[in-house]
Amino acid sequence: MSGRGYGRGRRGTGGPAYCVCPNCGYRVQHTRGVPCLSMRCPNCGTAMMPSF
Repeated sequence: MSGRGYGRGRRGTGGPAYCVCPNCGYRVQHTRGVPCLSMRCPNCGTAMMPSF
């Protein structure tokens, strides 16, 4: 039975559901593999933040 634990499966949702601008509140659906902090708000240019 070596290496065959009773794992609990995946625990999280895999990341944030949305990226939100902390400055103006603009919200866009998160794209998997692209960090929210690397995205810029199209309204004001501020770095986006993850929102769960």
